Amino acid sequence: MTGGVGAAVRTRAKVKTACSSPTIRQAAGFACSSALLGGLGMLTSALLARTLSVDAYTNYAFGKQLLLFSSMFFEFGLFLPAARMLACSDRAERRRITGAVVAFLVPVSVLFGFTVFALSWIVDARFNVHAGPALRLMALVSVGYPLDFVCLQTAQGLGRLHTYSIASVLSRTGFLCVLTTMPALGVRLTPSGALLTDALFLLAGWASLLAYLRPLFCGLRETMARMVRGARDFGFSAYIGRVLSMGTYHMDTLMLGAGSDPRSFACYMCAASLAFPIGLPGAGLATALFGRFTRQPRVELHWVAAVTAMSAVPAVALSVLAEPLVRLVYSEKFLMAACLVPVLAGAQVIGAVTRLFNTFLTAHGLGSGLRTAAITLTVSNLVLNLLLIPAFGAAGAAWASLLALAVNLLVHLIGYRRAVNAAEIVLPVGRAGAGTNPGNRPATGQGAAAR
Repeated sequence: MTGGVGAAVRTRAKVKTACSSPTIRQAAGFACSSALLGGLGMLTSALLARTLSVDAYTNYAFGKQLLLFSSMFFEFGLFLPAARMLACSDRAERRRITGAVVAFLVPVSVLFGFTVFALSWIVDARFNVHAGPALRLMALVSVGYPLDFVCLQTAQGLGRLHTYSIASVLSRTGFLCVLTTMPALGVRLTPSGALLTDALFLLAGWASLLAYLRPLFCGLRETMARMVRGARDFGFSAYIGRVLSMGTYHMDTLMLGAGSDPRSFACYMCAASLAFPIGLPGAGLATALFGRFTRQPRVELHWVAAVTAMSAVPAVALSVLAEPLVRLVYSEKFLMAACLVPVLAGAQVIGAVTRLFNTFLTAHGLGSGLRTAAITLTVSNLVLNLLLIPAFGAAGAAWASLLALAVNLLVHLIGYRRAVNAAEIVLPVGRAGAGTNPGNRPATGQGAAAR
């Protein structure tokens, strides 16, 4: 009896300690907001799929995927070193680093807008869609897409993922509310209008977040020089790896847009929208652990178990309920998406677990392992997409994603074990002291870097 009471007391003490941990609170809040964002995204997708014709919905979905794909190229390896500098710096220095981030964003934003405008003249000629006019309409405000990744990295480094989460949820909620009220006001929904509204709310959300972080613009030259050194040491390697891995992972949608009929593409996007929220809680937990991982020599097993459980349980439930959910959310015309959901749900589970190890390697600046994983994912993705999409269409794209992500997880695990066994993990001596060396590279001279 006494032993049972003692065990209960110890359990309550452990729960209380866990709940008081900033990392646990950040992880829980970010995971909840990620799940909410997934639900909002599914509702938005369902509303547009039911309101627009299949061709119009395809134009919207393809335009958004092209923007997401293009935005990955506009980080240039500068902002990941900034996140690491923020995580290892004292409070006074963080506002100056945030100011340098904002200063770098200005030319990046202008360049991205020009790129979207240029792409708008190419897509209709090269793909089986008509998204060019929509892209031209919103080119000037499309900067919200690359800002998403930058704001996430900045919030990670500051340990303020709750601010990123709030901005994300408010932005997506506003977008959904406008889409809901437009038909009631007699305004006809179009792909161009939906893309423009989406971009405006993204831009407003991220601009508000950066303003809330109160960037300080003194000492810009020195801080920006540190960011450039960090990019040279490990950031650019991480950038190349990220572009290779995520670029080829998103390429399935572009290949489907180029080689399949609009209905197959639309059904694939509906299935992906249903499966996408599955990986968000686990990926959110991995993201929230970034700061903690900079001070830990290895990934603790209970984090791996937590991410796996948070992703696998909803994946199984969604796979069982796929057909009725597609009927309910998207209607009969997208029923073909139901057979794609289990495969894409499995891909999300694998991706969430991979994100945990990716975050750990990134937190310790181990760019070589991440670069190897990115190259492997690039090659496997390209080979599998080229083999499976022409033969099996949307089903081939789904299986290509699952298999390529499984290979990616395996390579991440190999890189992680090699780094731990070779004692490449170097922990910072102190937050302020570590912040004076933005590279803070491991003993081997390697430097850092994800879907």
